[in-house]
Amino acid sequence: MANDTDHVTPANVGLLDLDEPEPETQSSGWADCPPPEWTGDEQLLIDVKGYIHVRGGRFFDSRVVGRVCGEDGEATIAMLVERFQALEDRFVTLQREVSGNHNMVRHLKSMCSLVHWIEGADAIGDFAALLERAHGEIKNIEERLEKSREIKGRLTARAEELADSNSWRSTGEIMIELMEEWKRAGSGGSKEDEALWQRFRAARSRFFERRSEHTAELKRSRHAGQETKEALIARAREFSGSTDWETTFDAMMDLMDEWKLAESAGRRQDDELFQRFRDAREPFFEARKVHFADQRRRRDGPRRDQRPSNRGRRDPGPAPGRRQPGGSLHASLAELVGPLKDLFPEKKADDRQGKSGAKPKRRLDKATPKNR
Repeated sequence: MANDTDHVTPANVGLLDLDEPEPETQSSGWADCPPPEWTGDEQLLIDVKGYIHVRGGRFFDSRVVGRVCGEDGEATIAMLVERFQALEDRFVTLQREVSGNHNMVRHLKSMCSLVHWIEGADAIGDFAALLERAHGEIKNIEERLEKSREIKGRLTARAEELADSNSWRSTGEIMIELMEEWKRAGSGGSKEDEALWQRFRAARSRFFERRSEHTAELKRSRHAGQETKEALIARAREFSGSTDWETTFDAMMDLMDEWKLAESAGRRQDDELFQRFRDAREPFFEARKVHFADQRRRRDGPRRDQRPSNRGRRDPGPAPGRRQPGGSLHASLAELVGPLKDLFPEKKADDRQGKSGAKPKRRLDKATPKNR
């Protein structure tokens, strides 16, 4: 950033001399003039020798600004009043420029130079009021410079935080916004502004250089990814008409594995390339599916829906022991229990009861009601 605050010539040089006499001519005989006795609140006093005294104030001491001599007295006073009016006009001009310009350092120097002229000017006017306004403007400029330094310090710290960011798009937008805020902040002073600018520029340069390197690497990677996937598509097309089902199937699976490992060619390019890759592989897999389906039909014989039906044949009836619809539950149980009786004859049961010495229990007929 160019330093625009060095070797600045005050804007009022050449404007405020207003035909001032040379210092030695102006001061000859005036330095020995004793200060008058101020009796009231008057700001101007002409002594008996014609010397015009301006009363001092908070910002300057009392001094002689001219001398009234003979008939030229009124003209001399008029000239001194015009000089003071020129100082006021210059102050108003600088004040207007300060409010509309961001180069605070230049305006601070111009305002300080104007104050120096006012404090030593041979003129007649309200010096105290004008100097009060000028010093107030200087204070205002200094506060704005301090605020500018604070803003730029914050912007610099933020740029340094983002210098190593990998969020290329969002961080790039933030960096641009930081630069716009830097411009609006105005100058923060010669040395301070330059030091902050060097840090701010270095942080931004670091980020944008890294982004440029990333962009170049991304382009290289995408170009390599596109070339790799184009080659895989070409190989898939070579295999698409093969009838070596097992070997070609393995080769197609290997192509898919290579596709997954290939670098990206970009979102849109990847979608388009994969559609072409899938279209190149599809004929082989469709032919393979038809081939194995035909093999299964030959191996398994006619399908179930092609086997002869039992229509027109005599119904053999239900299998033995199967409960007929509408039959009694007792009859069905009897059919099941009947064969089981032969497996457990009553004699064997009686022998077991005799050996144990226990009396045989009385069997109750299911038809006999229980005693209550």
